[in-house]
Amino acid sequence: MSNNSTIINYAYGVVLWLALLPVPALVQATELGEALAECAAVVEAEARLRCYDRLAGKPLPMPLADTRAWQNDPLPNEPALASSQETAVAGSIANAMQIAKIGKRLLGIRPYKRNYILPVTYNDRVNHQPFDDAGDEFHPDETEIKFQLSAQLPVWENILDQQLDLYFGYTQLSFFQAYNSEYSAPFRDTSYEPELGLHWHPDLVFKDWRLESARIALNHQSNGRSEPFSRSWNRLIGEIQTSRGDFGLGLRVWKRLPENSDEDDNPNITHYMGHGELFTNYETGDHRFDLMLRNPKHPGMQLDWRYKLNDKVGLYVQYFNGYGESLLDYDHSVDRIGIGFLLNDWP
Repeated sequence: MSNNSTIINYAYGVVLWLALLPVPALVQATELGEALAECAAVVEAEARLRCYDRLAGKPLPMPLADTRAWQNDPLPNEPALASSQETAVAGSIANAMQIAKIGKRLLGIRPYKRNYILPVTYNDRVNHQPFDDAGDEFHPDETEIKFQLSAQLPVWENILDQQLDLYFGYTQLSFFQAYNSEYSAPFRDTSYEPELGLHWHPDLVFKDWRLESARIALNHQSNGRSEPFSRSWNRLIGEIQTSRGDFGLGLRVWKRLPENSDEDDNPNITHYMGHGELFTNYETGDHRFDLMLRNPKHPGMQLDWRYKLNDKVGLYVQYFNGYGESLLDYDHSVDRIGIGFLLNDWP
């Protein structure tokens, strides 16, 4: 495994985390820009000043009528004052609104699939075969770091004024042999998964069941490596998510898109990954339990427990058993448990 591959993996992760982490601060900046624009659009001078004072967190002054009654002052010529101030701020209104729009576009990036890091995972069925077949002396440890980064960016929201969005998604799943000092702690494998799709979120209710969302997407997944470690496939994916109270149920199905047999690194991948997966979850208090089931012929199962620590971070335990945990191990059954933290995944 080359240092260049490790650097590329690290760079992907850094870029995505930098994109996700500043979101709260940028949201506040955008909201402030919109609020300033609203204040600038107020015609009456006194009302506009009070609007700015509210934004600054200052106590509101006494109503002008009460102040004048106490002072017995005559009413000034306010229309002329308003006119001059309106001229001064007219040019800034469009700029403020433009800043708000740009902020919204920059803030369009949001979490997609789970974002998590498991600093410690243990797999008692390590896959040595790819490295042995290649004559590679590398021997992976049972203990490694597993993390996933995932984000989506709306390309076109509310298409034709409907609850339908065109989006671009990206997910990266990495297995990092951080404790394997004998082999310079390499990344054992990383999969890169961009997709372009349509997301429908109607929030329909039928007999206590809520249709939360439906998706259809073109998806590419690859580990970006050369032979004999190269793995990749292209799919058309459909997904539906429903809920009833604290219980959620979803189905994801896919069709592998054909490719040139001479360039197919894994022609039998659907034998192990199947053609879809069923997922369900249950929430009670700050706890959430998730279960994913895939392909009864070559089973894959993932069981998760999450405990909400705050609005942005949760304690996360993940157990995976079976085939298809990663692209490199798609045809190898693993048995892994890990503990860590879930990020950006709480409402």
